[in-house]
Amino acid sequence: MTVIDANPTTLTAQQLGLLMQYTVEAYKTFEKLGESLPNPMAATMFSNFAKEERLHRDLVEAKIAAASVSRVKVTLGPDLLFQDILEGDLSYREMAEFLIARERTMQRRLEELRKTVAESDRYLLIYLSAAKRAHMVELERELELIRLDPEWFRREDAEDRISHGSSRI
Repeated sequence: MTVIDANPTTLTAQQLGLLMQYTVEAYKTFEKLGESLPNPMAATMFSNFAKEERLHRDLVEAKIAAASVSRVKVTLGPDLLFQDILEGDLSYREMAEFLIARERTMQRRLEELRKTVAESDRYLLIYLSAAKRAHMVELERELELIRLDPEWFRREDAEDRISHGSSRI
């Protein structure tokens, strides 16, 4: 059972700024991966994630406007791993693990916030949290495929590999 604070508050400008910052960074990362990965199945997954993050950005912007709060610039800290992902400095396994951890962390933050905010803010947090959970499921699938084939994200023949398996087994 979820415990709800007796005195719920609305999302603060800083909390909304954090949601916006995360959404924009996730969008940029997912979009770049969608454009750069040779594996058409993985590229499509990341492109779809990017589209979702754009929708999330629009929803957070609408929430900011509805709350009549000024934008607060919030950074998530020196997140050099995002740069490592985009530059290809991580292995595909490390990249998938990092992205799963990132989505899990954000989902936990959303769940924590949801316990203390007004009902009118819970809708947004539930929506965003469910999207994080869905992303984790798909990323966990990709991680399992990477464990079978460390070069999974490079495979241009991904659909054939899924349908027919590996001839190396």
